[in-house]
Amino acid sequence: MLVELTPVSSTTPIDDKSLTESASNRIAVIVGVGQVRRRPELDGPWEPIEPANLMAQAIDKAIDDAAAHGAGDSEQIRATVTALACVDPLGWGYTDLCASTASSAGLAGVTQTFIWPPGGNSPGDLLHEVANSIADGLLDVAVLTGSEVVYSLRRARKEGVDLKEHWTPFPGHRDFLKGQRPLTTPTEVRHGMVAPIHCYPMYENAIRAKAGRTIEEHQQHVSELMARNSAVAATNPYAWFPTALTAAEIATVDPGNRWVSFPYPKRMNAIMEVDQSAALLIMSQAEADRRGIAREYQVQFLGGASCTDAWTPIERADLAESPAIAAAATAAFEQAGVELGEVDLIDLYSCFPSAVQMAMRAIGIEDNDARGVTLTGGLAYAGGPGNSYALHSMCVAVERIRGGEGNVALVSSLGMTATKHAISLLGGHAVRSGTQRVGTHRGVKVKLSKEALEGPEVVDCVSGEGHVVSYTIEYGRDGAPIRSMFIVLLDDGRRTVGNGSLSDDEVRALTASEGVGRRVFVEAGTPDIDGEPGQLNKVTLR
Repeated sequence: MLVELTPVSSTTPIDDKSLTESASNRIAVIVGVGQVRRRPELDGPWEPIEPANLMAQAIDKAIDDAAAHGAGDSEQIRATVTALACVDPLGWGYTDLCASTASSAGLAGVTQTFIWPPGGNSPGDLLHEVANSIADGLLDVAVLTGSEVVYSLRRARKEGVDLKEHWTPFPGHRDFLKGQRPLTTPTEVRHGMVAPIHCYPMYENAIRAKAGRTIEEHQQHVSELMARNSAVAATNPYAWFPTALTAAEIATVDPGNRWVSFPYPKRMNAIMEVDQSAALLIMSQAEADRRGIAREYQVQFLGGASCTDAWTPIERADLAESPAIAAAATAAFEQAGVELGEVDLIDLYSCFPSAVQMAMRAIGIEDNDARGVTLTGGLAYAGGPGNSYALHSMCVAVERIRGGEGNVALVSSLGMTATKHAISLLGGHAVRSGTQRVGTHRGVKVKLSKEALEGPEVVDCVSGEGHVVSYTIEYGRDGAPIRSMFIVLLDDGRRTVGNGSLSDDEVRALTASEGVGRRVFVEAGTPDIDGEPGQLNKVTLR
């Protein structure tokens, strides 16, 4: 399955001598962490703070944390930071995000900056990039940070507050994809599949069908998984919703927990309407030692890997599986020189339950694993700060390793529609007690084979018999269904997308009994021409 394994940074070939040197001197270690939450009910009055300034607050906390553990005076530490990596926020645009953040944080010595194409995988990929640069001797002190301010943006819009008067202006139109493909194909977009709230339910229904559970059984299974996450959020001082919910409260649909897209009520969805920020202060181990930071306060980057699945749901060979997560995890363990059994702390990216379940299956984590699958509480309860959630997971992992609650942590990052993945392994200095291998302390990229990436041919505007690969029903805020969407495998082996009826009988049939695998007839629509919308493909249940 793995075609290519390459270092993230452009580096000279790694030989035994360079690995030995890296292991002794050039290991990247996290020496400071900082998190910020700005929720008015919990953290004082509402004060809308733009992303660069919120990142600066988290950076201040990370630097102060390092100073408190022996790194020296905070301002002296700040003056030695020469590299800054920033996760691109969704809520506000910058002509030069790193420059704005460096200015806000007083990082006058920054000469190297790292930015990554947007996506929730960014924290992992940026950590790997920084760690490789440290291993290559290109830098000694770096900061990795990110933030999100969607809560303030929406509240400002609702209350008529003009943030442009006070925040850094951004001229022109924002490119949220930064050169990447759109989330879904034109065929999917035409039929309403345009956002994560449409795509992840498609994965969930496919996972349920593959597991052989009834809808009722699977909703119970998923709500119990999410309830365990919620219980962790209740103990997290930076969680947006620090209240434990029961499985029944998560699964029961009511006015406070309305349907979003079947099978997900609101409490199973990532909540992006947050103001949160996080930062890591990263040094070479040699630099941390020189500063006198005790080894128990240095958390090593053991190794990591990233990989990309087929880009959109309809293009995936199997909507219930992620070969990219499996490949990234295998490579990450190899780079780190540890095995899954040696991992004490786990945080799986949890925008929706399907993302968690795909990762568990790909990595080999059982449903009843006592380690759990979150350190923060997850994006539905701790909060989903745009692309930077995994930074919060990394901060908690560092704190728990320092506190003796574990020696190895696995943090996964995920972007787009469960498309881009990064696995990062962090550890304390007693990691090697259970293994004879020495990790590379590097991040690598893994490429899947063409066979692993390609699903059936995708077509539009065709008629024919077939069966349902997956489906979802989108609901409005009033609780009424507004669209049903199907991915269909035609009998000739091609895939297409279509919309179904919203009759009471059909909606009831699809939400009370399994729709995956049902026979259907697709009636061809007509294509969009010159900007004029054509007719959509119509799916009729047999």
